[in-house]
Amino acid sequence: MLDNSFVAFLKSPLSIRLLLSILIIIDGSLILKPVLSAYTDYIDWRENGFSEWLKSLGFMKLLDIPRFLLGASLIFLSLFMINGARIAWVFSLFLLAIISFVDLKLAQENIHQGYFSLSLFIALGIFWKLYHHHSLTSAGFVAVTCIIALLLYSIFGTLYIGNEFFPVVKDGTTAFYFALVCMTTVGFGDIVPVTVDARVFTVTVIILGITIFTTSVVYVVGVLAKGTKEIVRKRFSYMKNHYVVIGGTPMAVNVYQGLKKRELPVAVICQENHRSHYPEKDNIVTGDPTSSELLASANVKQAKCVLIMTDSDSLSTFALLGVRELAGAGVKTVVLVNQESNMDKIRLLHPDMLFSLSSLGSEVLMQVLCGDAISSDTISDMLLNKVAKSE
Repeated sequence: MLDNSFVAFLKSPLSIRLLLSILIIIDGSLILKPVLSAYTDYIDWRENGFSEWLKSLGFMKLLDIPRFLLGASLIFLSLFMINGARIAWVFSLFLLAIISFVDLKLAQENIHQGYFSLSLFIALGIFWKLYHHHSLTSAGFVAVTCIIALLLYSIFGTLYIGNEFFPVVKDGTTAFYFALVCMTTVGFGDIVPVTVDARVFTVTVIILGITIFTTSVVYVVGVLAKGTKEIVRKRFSYMKNHYVVIGGTPMAVNVYQGLKKRELPVAVICQENHRSHYPEKDNIVTGDPTSSELLASANVKQAKCVLIMTDSDSLSTFALLGVRELAGAGVKTVVLVNQESNMDKIRLLHPDMLFSLSSLGSEVLMQVLCGDAISSDTISDMLLNKVAKSE
């Protein structure tokens, strides 16, 4: 029994993620080892200070500081990868690609390390499905940490070789300004690297800024957007005796606005390309209106009325079928028909109210031309008679 449990654990996604994380920690440690051990080969930083120790390393041959940052970042990200965090997987994949390129092409004395990193890069690519967890907390923490690490690298690096810029960078404020300008690739040109070392350093800041800074911001925004959708869907689940408007047509938007003016509870389901037709902060969720999951999330079972007003009669038909499947005949349904020829087909599904703007408009116009009085009761009779014909 115990052996079977152990075998099952070895085959589980958790064990594979754990193994990959351990290998990444080993890879990061191998990157850190030569840099950390260098402090015993040079002056003692405890007696002479960190700045003097750093200078004694010859700026760690320029490539050692980025390697140190990459190694520490890999170890940090591996902890989040155990739980399958997608953002940690993305950044680890990117960092392993950089390390592999540097070790195999630029610093070939570390060629064995490069092949090890490349193998891990391939392994992460093969097992990409295991890293599917999206967490707003972990995404924000990882992204912010990466941005802070990049800022520290950029600021302290700029200060260290400040005399290799024109004008000379002497204070932290100027270093922070230059780091931010490089990271965002704005490039005002008021501070210029004048030596080879300074130019190489500036290029590393630009490359890391384009990748880490931009990716962090975009990823967090994406997770926030997804989190907002989840919040809206959870809010739907608590709604009762509400109106559900399906679609993004002008008619649907006007009905939505009319319900809101009367301070009635209303939720909207529309396609992504129609999202801009509705206010930014409201009970709006985007997706496939025919999806049973999406309809269920809008709690159509306990809705007072579902108004289906899409720009496609076939889409409206499937949406009506989905509502009927979830709520049965207990929920009132209203369907807008775009083409008069589809009226009889949709009548077979027995909606509570079925109307076409073209036919309704023509009947109203005829009554006006003939001098007949038009009232709200007359309009209601027109709508109800349309359905009554199908019964």
